[in-house]
Amino acid sequence: MNRRMFSSISYIIIALALFGLFSSLIENPMKFLQRGLLFGLVLLVLYLFYRMFTTSTTTRSDHDAYRRAAKKTVKKYTTKSNSLKKPLIKNSKAKSMSKKPVSTPLLKKKSKDTSHLTVIEGEKGKKKNRASL
Repeated sequence: MNRRMFSSISYIIIALALFGLFSSLIENPMKFLQRGLLFGLVLLVLYLFYRMFTTSTTTRSDHDAYRRAAKKTVKKYTTKSNSLKKPLIKNSKAKSMSKKPVSTPLLKKKSKDTSHLTVIEGEKGKKKNRASL
């Protein structure tokens, strides 16, 4: 069989299937809906079984760990950026008092919260040859 004949046969089969669906819908719509719901339910059950057996627990735990770390990072940087904003000064007394030099939070020492960093062991005894650079 060549491709053209195969494609024409497939179009005929699709047309007959659509004709059968429409005639079933016109003759008995309630039965058509019941079959459709049953078909959808069977597909849902098959999908749930597929997801249950194909997704390993390690990929789930890795994904959950990534999600927790992302939330922690967002929370960490949003609280810092909110503390760096200057408060709004509304009255004139406060404006005159604000002329004094105030230490900004940008000049404060950063806290060393590097719990997310890990040390990778490497070749510590090997020195770089700086003469070749």
